[in-house]
Amino acid sequence: MRFIESFLLILMGSFMAMLARSPIYWQFMNPKYSWLTFVSGVILILVGFVCFCHTQRKRKVSELLGILSFLVLSGTAVTTFESMVMPEDPPSIGGGFTMEYPDEAVSPTVEIGGREYVKINVAELLLGESQGFVKPGQDFAIQGSVVRAPELDREGYICVGRLLITCCFADSTAVLTTVKVDDPERYRSGLWVRAVGIIEEKNLLPSKSFTLPGALTSVRSDLYTMRAVEVEEVPVEGVPFIFDIMEQAPFSY
Repeated sequence: MRFIESFLLILMGSFMAMLARSPIYWQFMNPKYSWLTFVSGVILILVGFVCFCHTQRKRKVSELLGILSFLVLSGTAVTTFESMVMPEDPPSIGGGFTMEYPDEAVSPTVEIGGREYVKINVAELLLGESQGFVKPGQDFAIQGSVVRAPELDREGYICVGRLLITCCFADSTAVLTTVKVDDPERYRSGLWVRAVGIIEEKNLLPSKSFTLPGALTSVRSDLYTMRAVEVEEVPVEGVPFIFDIMEQAPFSY
């Protein structure tokens, strides 16, 4: 029993430490917590060695089964996520255990027709409304998944949204921006697009809630909308989920 307990604890700690350093960590938790997962894993490894040397402690079968269940469920989750379709080139995990985006791959603006549009994610756009750094008449570019609904179609709108991950996917929130387009029928639900346009003040369907698959809750602006200059299908730039919210340019996009 002593050997089994030590082996399972060391295995659990090793799994957590390796997951924290792996490029798939962001698929489970907010990358800013990877350092905590790594440190916890190291501590568990040390506890495993201590338990092996502690010959007087009485081991409980229920505790061992609990650790074993964690390992089985964790291994199943990792296998499942690795089989899913994810961006071909996700951001790498740096030495500080946080998501790092190569500076040369990120441009803070996009130029269309000689006019520059500031790249911003939909959560930052919503924050900017409340803090005053996003105002009508400003030019922005957002990316996200298209949400269609009959109520939106009738008014000539689509929603562009992404999942905001505060801690892990269990607390994900859908953040959406309504975008005025010429023909909503051109865009299918779930299509990943870049929407470039101008912010307008318009209260659209304030009592209606729209969301994304997998979200527990959803939020969107009841005050501002975006009048599209261009909406086109594009590959995901960075990762499809929002982990960081910046209050000034350059935004995380």
